[in-house]
Amino acid sequence: MSSPLRFVVLGDSAAAGIGDSDKHGNNFGWGYYLARAIQTPLVYVNVSRPGAQSQEVRDVQLKHALDFNPNLAAVIVGGNDVLRNGFSPQRFHQNLREIVSELTALKSTVMLLELHDPNKILKLPKTLAGILDRRITMVNAITKSVAQEFSAKLLQTRQISDIYSKDMWHVDRMHPSKKGHQYLAKNFRKILLDEIPVEPVPISPVQVKSRKESISWMLLKGTPWFFKRSFDLLPAILFLIAKEKLLNAFGGLRSKENNVHFANFAQSQSTEAISA
Repeated sequence: MSSPLRFVVLGDSAAAGIGDSDKHGNNFGWGYYLARAIQTPLVYVNVSRPGAQSQEVRDVQLKHALDFNPNLAAVIVGGNDVLRNGFSPQRFHQNLREIVSELTALKSTVMLLELHDPNKILKLPKTLAGILDRRITMVNAITKSVAQEFSAKLLQTRQISDIYSKDMWHVDRMHPSKKGHQYLAKNFRKILLDEIPVEPVPISPVQVKSRKESISWMLLKGTPWFFKRSFDLLPAILFLIAKEKLLNAFGGLRSKENNVHFANFAQSQSTEAISA
């Protein structure tokens, strides 16, 4: 009898299934739905943690994943990196590249995910929207470069049909809803079919919360969460906005963050590059 397929998920809240939980607070998420649809004997492990940045995935989660000796691995990270004051595209590239390199050395099939455009979902201050757009463009360029270098499977989130529909997103507008997670699983299935037999992923109907229900959720759950994260996230966001205004006023102070390049391995293994 052949050994079961070993599937591990590493990353942040999008990997952990935030936005798709039952009444007891158990998170499911796209990894769970994909695992259920895989038709071969399977062992599924999710070592992700909401709030994780690429450094944590590399230093902590990767060790657990390697001990599991996976055949299939998903690395979903980058969303938290872009929100921090010390964001470095070079460091993110180094972290992601090491993670994927270690996994592929075990002959794992690795899956990566492009970040969506939050400006299509949230009404953000213009300055913050510009910062996020620039940084997410970098993260996506890095993710694509690493995927090409190691022949990982990249799911291009922004090309998923109706990805920005309201019912695809949790009421917090930051995480996929149950339907959104199922759509991610459905699209990961498409890029795995050439290697692994996977049944179609069923899509559950989702009732979009009314304005009253959304306000109730914000008061009961959203506000406490925001207050808790405000000690970490809010100062960082305010600092980013202030920094951006200063850099716009004195353009010569802008860092190299805005002018980095990552190899496009799809075109050539030489020095050709794509701009981030």
